[in-house]
Amino acid sequence: MFKKAIPTIAIIAVIAVGFIWNQASISPPADTSVRSMDPVRLAPNWDAIASWPPGAGDGGTAQSNPDPLQVTTLIILDDSGSMSEQMVAAKQAVVDAVAQFPSDNRVGVLALNGGMILPVTTAGEAASRLATQLDPIQAKGGTPLGARLTEAAGLLTSEAQSRRGFGTFRILVTTDGAATDDIVMNDAVASILSTTPIELATIGLGIGEGHALNVPGYTNYVSIGSVGELANALQAAAAEQTVFQPITKFED
Repeated sequence: MFKKAIPTIAIIAVIAVGFIWNQASISPPADTSVRSMDPVRLAPNWDAIASWPPGAGDGGTAQSNPDPLQVTTLIILDDSGSMSEQMVAAKQAVVDAVAQFPSDNRVGVLALNGGMILPVTTAGEAASRLATQLDPIQAKGGTPLGARLTEAAGLLTSEAQSRRGFGTFRILVTTDGAATDDIVMNDAVASILSTTPIELATIGLGIGEGHALNVPGYTNYVSIGSVGELANALQAAAAEQTVFQPITKFED
């Protein structure tokens, strides 16, 4: 009787292991989004913000009369593998949007995997160079939002140092998916929001409102349904932020 029970026990064990494996594969991952962060991490550190950027003007590199109304935008373009069918249109959308920025504004472009596309320059200069600079960018790789947010914040800090902190500084992210370096992203977002006056906005492409960078009260966010809406969304996001209003929609 004992020998006959062995196959039954073995079958039950296999079923149990299979159930556990299946549950692990379908259970949602732990919430590592910015939403789950301790609010203390996101709260403004006014002393740090007031002293930003550190070392402004050190070494005699600061402008003598910086324009307090000048706006500098770092666009982060999603060139991850999931953008394959939309990459050409997404690149054109960035070109079209930058062409509509005021020519004396300043703008730079980073790609998630391609890195630096266009260093910060005037929007007029960017409009004349951007299509060529973007041409070799292909959709491949992951979604390292954290690494690029860190890089963008550093570039804007350098830009602010040369202008003794005068002006508006913003990061404008386009993405169609979750970060593949979410812990790095959370740290970067917390640092940007709590220690700098840099504005952070995200355009979610076909992913609805649930992205980790959509943190009401802390970041600006707009959801669009297709890449065909991206150029208008980029322009609207930039326009909304100049008056410090949360982005909830955009107009055609």
